[in-house]
This record gives sequence, C-alpha cells and structure tokens, in this order.
Amino acid sequence: MLRLISLVPSITETLYALGFGAEVVGVTEQCDYPEDARIKEKIGTFAQPDRSRILALKPDLVLGDGALHQAVLEKLRRMDVNVLAFQPKGVEEILSNMQMIGRFSRREPAVDGIVEAYRLRINEMRRESWRERPRVLRIMTTEPYIIPGLGSYQYDALQIAGAKLMPIQSEEAYVKVRWEEIVAFDPEVILFCGVESHATRPRRCKGCTAKLPICQRTVEDIVNEKWLQLSAVRENRIFPLACETICRPGPRLIEGMERLNQIFCTL
Repeated sequence: MLRLISLVPSITETLYALGFGAEVVGVTEQCDYPEDARIKEKIGTFAQPDRSRILALKPDLVLGDGALHQAVLEKLRRMDVNVLAFQPKGVEEILSNMQMIGRFSRREPAVDGIVEAYRLRINEMRRESWRERPRVLRIMTTEPYIIPGLGSYQYDALQIAGAKLMPIQSEEAYVKVRWEEIVAFDPEVILFCGVESHATRPRRCKGCTAKLPICQRTVEDIVNEKWLQLSAVRENRIFPLACETICRPGPRLIEGMERLNQIFCTL
C-alpha cells in the first residue's frame, strides 16, 4: 500500500477514480469529493499546504500543482520525498497525468483501462461535435472580464464539447478581454461560474474573503441592462457552472463536458 498526499482537489478526485482512495493519507481543506476525502488528514489549504504536516504523514508520493505548489514540492524533493507536479493545458494531458500515476504505482494495466474508457467518451463527443457549433462565451469573472485562453485545459475541453469560442491569440491560461470584444463576438451561449437562482448557494471555501464568492453568483448577480446586447441573454441561454463541472481537471471534467455537449448539440 502506498501513502499518497494530494494538494489539489482535482488530483484527490483522480486518485479515488483510479482506485487509490484507500491509500490517500492526506489532503487539503478544499478536497471535498468524494465524501470519503472529507475525513482524510488535512495538511493545510490548497493555497498554503503545510510542509511539516506533509512530512509527518511519511508519504510515498506527494502530488501537487506545477505552478502553485512549485516551491513546496521542490523543498520536498530535496528532502528525498517523491513528488509529481501537474499543470495540464489540455484534456489529453489530463489523461496522460493519470497514466503517470499508474506508472509510479506500477498499476499501469488497471489505470490504463480506466483512462481508455475516458478517451472513448471524449472521442464520442468529438463525433457529436461535427455539426455547426454555437458561439460560446465561458466567462470566469466580470470585474474584469476574464475567459480561458489557449493555455487552459478549459479552452480545449469546451472545444471538444462542441463550442465555438472567442478567437484569441494569447497562449496564457486565462485572458482579460474588453466588453467591446464580447459584444462583437455576440455569444449564443454564456457559461459562468455560479449557481441556479433557486439553488442553495455552496458553502464558502475556507480562507475565502470575497464579498460574493464567484461560486455563489446567480444570473441576477452578473447580468445588467447592457448584457441585453448579447444574443445569449436575449434568448435566455446563460448557464451557471458549478466548480466541478469544468473548473477541476479531473474525472468530473469529462462528465461536465458531456453535459455541455448535450446543451450545444440541441441548439
């Protein structure tokens, strides 16, 4: 049995999906899925993992984000702790990262079988997405307006699901755009981080100090009169996305892509 520590909610979900749940000994405060992950030993927050807590659990492998956790992972590596750092820029890279876990654990056949099943589902979406694509705006924040860029797995995931996205040149993961650019693109569908108006708002993440967290916003919180310039708003095609739908590069991303694919293919 391995002793695994995950510093990222999506990696925690991935470990469980690949059959490693029983071997996860430590997670962050934000690792809330599946339910069993909530009772695992906490090693700090996603933004600030505690190195001393990590070391106290004597892990065989620590998995983290290649950008956010670069410093702590490097310190652990220098202390002879095995680490894997992930920063996927596309859906295929997410699957490759899963296979990397399989290689480290020497359980490649089992993990490869799970990954191949994911690939089949993704390829099915590609076949469904051949038809005319709706213009889709995936908006992260509105002050300022930020959308996924070419360097984001979200951009790739949305295209696979069947979206025609705003043309951009930046290789950055997330890009600031002007309102005038949004109006010129005139999206037929808008996807924003948040919840349905009638839904229970998700709990505030530990450490969040925002007056209104992005994950708790409704359509009414972000749309005002000027948004009526957009076809998506006039046609009532503005959809809230829960974090797990597309913001976590793990197994549930594929489920979110399938739901979006169904929406896009019925327009």
